[in-house]
Amino acid sequence: MDILLVSNIMKKLILVVLISGGSMAACTQWFDPRVDAPGNVLVVEGLLTDGPSPYFVKLSLTAAYGQDRTYEAVEQASVLVRNQHKETIVFNETTPGLYISPDGFRGVAGDTYILYVETPDGESYRSAPQTIASGPEVEQVGGRFGVMEMPVENNRGEVSIEGVEGVSFFADIRHHHDSFPRMRFETQLYLQYLLQEADPPDPSNPLYMYCQRKLALDRKVNVALPSLEQVSGSALRHELAFMPQTIRFFPGMEDWVLRHVDRRAVVLRQFSLNEESYVFYRTLHDQMSAEGRIFDPVAAQIQGNILCLSTPGKLVMGHFEASALRSSTHVLNPEPVTANRLDIRPSSDLDHLPMESHCFLERRPETWIITW
Repeated sequence: MDILLVSNIMKKLILVVLISGGSMAACTQWFDPRVDAPGNVLVVEGLLTDGPSPYFVKLSLTAAYGQDRTYEAVEQASVLVRNQHKETIVFNETTPGLYISPDGFRGVAGDTYILYVETPDGESYRSAPQTIASGPEVEQVGGRFGVMEMPVENNRGEVSIEGVEGVSFFADIRHHHDSFPRMRFETQLYLQYLLQEADPPDPSNPLYMYCQRKLALDRKVNVALPSLEQVSGSALRHELAFMPQTIRFFPGMEDWVLRHVDRRAVVLRQFSLNEESYVFYRTLHDQMSAEGRIFDPVAAQIQGNILCLSTPGKLVMGHFEASALRSSTHVLNPEPVTANRLDIRPSSDLDHLPMESHCFLERRPETWIITW
């Protein structure tokens, strides 16, 4: 009797499921939501400092929803900067979408600058006023040898996370105020190396190239945070970037082979920010550093400081920064750099050198690091 009762109940349940499934199948239809996405939006990237010029403004358009391309340079725009003294500085287009300040112009700490842009479609834009605010200086740059987990690509193009030995660089900031320093940092690695002729006519007497180049060590937004560690006296310690012990790079010359890396140095660029720029970069840092944890910031559009004058309320993206710049170079001990051979000392500044490789046949350039 119990078995029959259970059997009847199961048959009814199966029937209900089949009827429900048929009903749902009959009501299934495609849903294509309308996306009210903006069209091509102007993006403004600008930097003006009290350091050596030139300074730049970069203009581009985002790709509209559904377009394959990523962005488009905005050419033939009018780009100029005015300060509180009513002086006007015209930026000239050197490559599509890239506008450069004129020779001889240099920003002044304490002065306030406003960026004006007029695009070929007749729209005009303006930045919020930006004051170059001076800030504290880096007292010293140091490093510690250790291991960092990071992506590594093998010869087959496969990427895996591995422990990599190298040097973690830090900066001690001299600070005498109650508030923390509003700063951001860019860290570059300077390399000088020798190339040897790959197939010389006389194998016993090959030609040599003395080469220099710089590499970006940290492509993340690196800003000083309120949680900086306090070290001796009034100095605050800020982590900069990690340098792998073994550097992989393309020497940049055909028919030449890398003989050896001769020397390394760290080129540090420190930007002292006004409050508005600091908030912009701090928000950018927080969103890019988020790991999906419960207290991580919610991803949202970051507020820039560019407004459209001709069409109020029109969406425009980007940030114009005016900041105080200090650069310094710190040379590492002669190769090899290991846990037992690590020393970092101040050197002549190499910030003016280009990022790309530049080589000299059979002679050392004037900026070649020799002494220790």
